[in-house]
Amino acid sequence: MRNVVRTEIHHGETFNVLELRSLKQGDYFRRKPNAKTEFIRGHYNRKCKWEGAANFCCNDTEDMNREIFLKPSTLVFVEAY
Repeated sequence: MRNVVRTEIHHGETFNVLELRSLKQGDYFRRKPNAKTEFIRGHYNRKCKWEGAANFCCNDTEDMNREIFLKPSTLVFVEAY
């Protein structure tokens, strides 16, 4: 399995907590266990002097125009099946 940091249970749902870098492109995740918004991990941006630190582009599942950029070491929550 992926590099699971820990497993948490919130309101009857079980989540695996892992680093964003261990997800594959196209995987779904939440930033907090009780969040309504789910994101899809997108492409990787390498570090460069104009754009700053390396990060992953993550898209909102309900609004295709909303995207966020997160560090690879960010802890995210994935539903455990």
